[in-house]
Amino acid sequence: MKFLDTLKNKRVRYGSLSTLMIIIVIVILIFVNLIAGSLDIKADMTSSQYYSLSQESKDALAALNEDVTIYALARTGQEAQMLSTYVGTLTFKELLSEYENVSPRIKVEYKDPYLYPQFATQYAEEDGAVQAESLIVVSEKRHRVISPSEMITFGIDYNTYQQYVESVDIEPRITNAISYVSAENAYKIYSVTGNNEVQISESLTSQMGMAGFDIDSVDFATTDIPEDCDILFITQPSRDWTEGVAKRVANYLENDGRAIFAVSYVGFDMPVLNGVLEAYGVSIGSYIAVEGDQNMMADGPLYIRPNVLEHDISANLKSRQYNPVIGQASGVDRAAIKKNSTTIEDVLVTSGQAYGKVNMQTTTLEKEAGDVDGPITLMTAVTDSYYTDTQHTSKIVIVAANGFIDENLDYAVGGANYFVIVESLNWLRERTDAFYIPSKSLPQDAPLTLNQAQIGIMAFMSIVIIPFSILAVGFIVWLRRRHS
Repeated sequence: MKFLDTLKNKRVRYGSLSTLMIIIVIVILIFVNLIAGSLDIKADMTSSQYYSLSQESKDALAALNEDVTIYALARTGQEAQMLSTYVGTLTFKELLSEYENVSPRIKVEYKDPYLYPQFATQYAEEDGAVQAESLIVVSEKRHRVISPSEMITFGIDYNTYQQYVESVDIEPRITNAISYVSAENAYKIYSVTGNNEVQISESLTSQMGMAGFDIDSVDFATTDIPEDCDILFITQPSRDWTEGVAKRVANYLENDGRAIFAVSYVGFDMPVLNGVLEAYGVSIGSYIAVEGDQNMMADGPLYIRPNVLEHDISANLKSRQYNPVIGQASGVDRAAIKKNSTTIEDVLVTSGQAYGKVNMQTTTLEKEAGDVDGPITLMTAVTDSYYTDTQHTSKIVIVAANGFIDENLDYAVGGANYFVIVESLNWLRERTDAFYIPSKSLPQDAPLTLNQAQIGIMAFMSIVIIPFSILAVGFIVWLRRRHS
């Protein structure tokens, strides 16, 4: 009877109810932890969702129509340590598992380069070996090797001359490699040499490679254009072309050729080079573009944030919030005569307040008599399409600024310029299903890296220590209330 009387006591009832609620909360916490662990639930806490697969990657994986295997060269038992110096323990391994989770056509296999020393040799280039911690992305069509140095981009702090991690390119490299090995065709780009042209930077070469293009160079002064050339990449020459070079390029374009010109006026006329372009209704202007609208200047009137017009090349610029900058540019002028088969579409233009500075010896950037009125076209896409016995199509993209391919300028605008170039290459080859993810800057959020011991401690704290501490506090409160 005393026990039943005790249960009728109001303080006992309240204490028992409190204890019961604590137990229920503990059970719920344990249940949630167990469910979360079994479902492998994770949360990316970076502001840009940096450590999650982007929607572009998910779209690329959804479009896969064949199986792709990703071989990761890691020592047995050290798979979680791949690139851990830069991205932390487990990050690389878990990102690879994300690819398997998103697409059933992706398979990840780890190969120990010490246990299987001959495995990677079948994928090695003629002049080198495949490094440890590399990835080998393989389909039935082709393969691509991604070295550790390609997945981490380094910069130099010129104040301290110390190297630092500028960007982590793991996801862009993997997704673009998957797109490349599964594509129906692999496209070959040849850059023109022989007239002391501005060189294409390693950074741009890398971006084009990630987008599924193979790049080589050829001296057209002495060599014919190779038969496997899909796109010519023509950069600023230090002198005008010879008639022989112009004839080779013209013949190539006439036979369904594709080309991108990154050429501007640099103080001397280029009548032979311009003669090739004039056959398609355009030419490089003999002036330098000066922007008059303060809102469209990036770093003074010679560095222009152009108006982006509607075109397939520029379609993804706005959605990605990219703002290209064209520096020290000329204009793309319309030629006096244009064939009916030719379509000319402007992509990037200045404001109406811009003008073309004709006198290169002038000491002022103010508009003078004889300067060209704006707006000025900075980038144009040309299509020449006609029918004889079959359909013939030639396509050209002209960017009237040799500095558009400069890697320092591209870095300053967050990769926007190189993105435009890659989108231009895709347009030239009608790659409407191409997936290309540019390099990502390293997030400002510092990654949280835990070793296995720390993970165990946190699990013990959340599952055992914290719940039982709450239970102990509740029991003490109940005892105090009972005896008060």
